[in-house]
Amino acid sequence: MKNLYRVIFASLLTVFLTACASVDYSHKAEFPQAKPDQALIYFYRTPGFIGSTYRFDVSEGDRVVGAMAQDSYFYLFTSAGEHTYGVYDQYEQPGSEIMMNVQEGKVYYVRVDINYQALGGEAVFTLVDRAQAMTLLPSRKYVLPLAGTSSNDNVPTE
Repeated sequence: MKNLYRVIFASLLTVFLTACASVDYSHKAEFPQAKPDQALIYFYRTPGFIGSTYRFDVSEGDRVVGAMAQDSYFYLFTSAGEHTYGVYDQYEQPGSEIMMNVQEGKVYYVRVDINYQALGGEAVFTLVDRAQAMTLLPSRKYVLPLAGTSSNDNVPTE
Protein backbone atom coordinates (compact mmCIF):
# COMPACT_ATOMS: atom_id res chain seq x y z
CA MET A 1 0.00 0.00 0.00
CA LYS A 2 2.90 2.36 0.77
CA ASN A 3 4.26 1.79 -2.72
CA LEU A 4 0.91 2.79 -4.22
CA TYR A 5 0.98 6.07 -2.26
CA ARG A 6 4.53 6.72 -3.41
CA VAL A 7 3.57 6.16 -7.04
CA ILE A 8 0.56 8.47 -6.73
CA PHE A 9 2.64 11.14 -4.98
CA ALA A 10 5.41 10.92 -7.58
CA SER A 11 2.86 11.17 -10.40
CA LEU A 12 1.18 14.21 -8.91
CA LEU A 13 4.52 15.87 -8.28
CA THR A 14 5.56 15.25 -11.89
CA VAL A 15 2.31 16.74 -13.22
CA PHE A 16 2.70 19.80 -11.00
CA LEU A 17 6.34 20.41 -11.89
CA THR A 18 5.83 20.01 -15.63
CA ALA A 19 2.92 22.44 -15.54
CA CYS A 20 4.87 25.28 -13.92
CA ALA A 21 5.15 28.41 -15.99
CA SER A 22 8.47 29.09 -17.65
CA VAL A 23 8.74 32.47 -19.32
CA ASP A 24 11.42 35.14 -19.56
CA TYR A 25 10.43 38.24 -17.56
CA SER A 26 11.90 41.69 -18.03
CA HIS A 27 12.97 43.67 -14.98
CA LYS A 28 11.49 46.75 -16.63
CA ALA A 29 7.88 47.21 -17.69
CA GLU A 30 7.30 48.40 -21.24
CA PHE A 31 4.17 50.20 -22.41
CA PRO A 32 4.73 51.57 -25.92
CA GLN A 33 2.23 53.73 -27.74
CA ALA A 34 0.52 52.75 -30.97
CA LYS A 35 2.20 53.62 -34.24
CA PRO A 36 0.31 55.44 -37.00
CA ASP A 37 0.75 52.53 -39.43
CA GLN A 38 0.18 49.58 -37.03
CA ALA A 39 -2.25 48.43 -34.36
CA LEU A 40 -0.94 47.66 -30.87
CA ILE A 41 -2.42 44.76 -28.87
CA TYR A 42 -1.74 44.07 -25.19
CA PHE A 43 -2.45 40.57 -23.85
CA TYR A 44 -2.52 40.21 -20.06
CA ARG A 45 -3.31 37.45 -17.56
CA THR A 46 -5.52 37.95 -14.56
CA PRO A 47 -4.41 36.94 -11.06
CA GLY A 48 -5.75 33.94 -9.21
CA PHE A 49 -4.77 30.61 -7.79
CA ILE A 50 -6.67 28.53 -10.35
CA GLY A 51 -4.50 28.00 -13.39
CA SER A 52 -1.60 29.90 -11.83
CA THR A 53 0.97 27.27 -12.82
CA TYR A 54 -0.01 27.10 -16.48
CA ARG A 55 2.02 28.71 -19.25
CA PHE A 56 0.33 29.52 -22.54
CA ASP A 57 1.61 30.43 -25.96
CA VAL A 58 -0.50 32.89 -27.89
CA SER A 59 -0.45 32.19 -31.62
CA GLU A 60 -1.76 33.60 -34.82
CA GLY A 61 -2.10 30.60 -37.09
CA ASP A 62 1.13 28.60 -36.81
CA ARG A 63 3.14 31.60 -35.57
CA VAL A 64 3.63 32.01 -31.83
CA VAL A 65 3.49 35.72 -31.01
CA GLY A 66 3.98 35.63 -27.25
CA ALA A 67 4.14 33.56 -24.09
CA MET A 68 2.08 34.07 -20.96
CA ALA A 69 2.26 32.94 -17.36
CA GLN A 70 0.36 33.99 -14.26
CA ASP A 71 0.26 37.78 -13.71
CA SER A 72 2.08 38.57 -16.95
CA TYR A 73 1.55 40.59 -20.12
CA PHE A 74 3.08 41.10 -23.53
CA TYR A 75 2.28 43.31 -26.47
CA LEU A 76 2.59 43.11 -30.21
CA PHE A 77 2.34 45.43 -33.14
CA THR A 78 0.37 44.19 -36.12
CA SER A 79 -1.07 45.31 -39.42
CA ALA A 80 -4.63 46.55 -39.73
CA GLY A 81 -7.28 44.00 -40.57
CA GLU A 82 -8.72 40.79 -39.22
CA HIS A 83 -6.55 38.66 -36.93
CA THR A 84 -7.35 35.49 -34.98
CA TYR A 85 -5.28 34.68 -31.90
CA GLY A 86 -5.35 31.32 -30.13
CA VAL A 87 -4.00 30.03 -26.85
CA TYR A 88 -2.14 26.77 -26.52
CA ASP A 89 -0.82 25.33 -23.28
CA GLN A 90 2.41 23.44 -22.70
CA TYR A 91 0.69 20.24 -23.87
CA GLU A 92 -0.39 21.89 -27.14
CA GLN A 93 -4.07 21.62 -26.27
CA PRO A 94 -6.10 24.27 -28.08
CA GLY A 95 -7.80 26.83 -25.90
CA SER A 96 -10.12 29.60 -26.91
CA GLU A 97 -9.62 31.96 -29.80
CA ILE A 98 -10.44 35.59 -30.38
CA MET A 99 -11.02 37.22 -33.73
CA MET A 100 -10.21 40.91 -33.87
CA ASN A 101 -10.59 43.49 -36.61
CA VAL A 102 -7.93 46.05 -35.71
CA GLN A 103 -7.18 49.50 -37.10
CA GLU A 104 -3.87 51.29 -37.59
CA GLY A 105 -2.91 53.66 -34.80
CA LYS A 106 -5.28 52.10 -32.24
CA VAL A 107 -4.54 50.19 -29.03
CA TYR A 108 -6.42 47.03 -28.02
CA TYR A 109 -6.46 45.14 -24.71
CA VAL A 110 -7.12 41.42 -24.36
CA ARG A 111 -7.64 39.98 -20.90
CA VAL A 112 -6.82 36.27 -20.56
CA ASP A 113 -8.71 34.46 -17.79
CA ILE A 114 -8.43 30.82 -16.79
CA ASN A 115 -11.53 28.64 -16.49
CA TYR A 116 -10.86 25.71 -14.21
CA GLN A 117 -11.21 22.18 -15.61
CA ALA A 118 -10.62 18.78 -14.04
CA LEU A 119 -7.04 18.49 -15.33
CA GLY A 120 -5.99 22.11 -15.53
CA GLY A 121 -7.51 25.17 -17.05
CA GLU A 122 -8.67 26.70 -20.29
CA ALA A 123 -7.60 30.17 -21.35
CA VAL A 124 -10.42 32.51 -22.31
CA PHE A 125 -9.90 35.78 -24.23
CA THR A 126 -11.95 38.90 -23.56
CA LEU A 127 -11.51 42.19 -25.42
CA VAL A 128 -11.74 44.98 -22.82
CA ASP A 129 -11.55 48.77 -22.91
CA ARG A 130 -8.54 50.77 -21.71
CA ALA A 131 -10.10 51.74 -18.36
CA GLN A 132 -10.78 48.11 -17.47
CA ALA A 133 -7.32 46.98 -18.63
CA MET A 134 -5.56 49.65 -16.57
CA THR A 135 -6.94 48.19 -13.34
CA LEU A 136 -4.53 45.23 -13.76
CA LEU A 137 -2.14 45.79 -16.65
CA PRO A 138 0.34 48.10 -14.85
CA SER A 139 0.86 45.50 -12.09
CA ARG A 140 1.58 42.59 -14.48
CA LYS A 141 5.12 41.43 -15.31
CA TYR A 142 6.33 42.07 -18.85
CA VAL A 143 7.25 38.90 -20.73
CA LEU A 144 10.22 39.33 -23.04
CA PRO A 145 9.80 38.40 -26.71
CA LEU A 146 10.29 34.76 -27.56
CA ALA A 147 13.68 33.82 -28.94
CA GLY A 148 13.71 33.60 -32.72
CA THR A 149 10.47 35.53 -33.25
CA SER A 150 9.94 38.11 -35.94
CA SER A 151 10.14 41.82 -35.29
CA ASN A 152 6.34 42.05 -34.93
CA ASP A 153 6.27 39.75 -31.92
CA ASN A 154 6.31 41.77 -28.70
CA VAL A 155 8.63 44.41 -30.09
CA PRO A 156 8.05 47.45 -32.30
CA THR A 157 8.93 47.24 -35.96
CA GLU A 158 11.03 49.94 -37.54
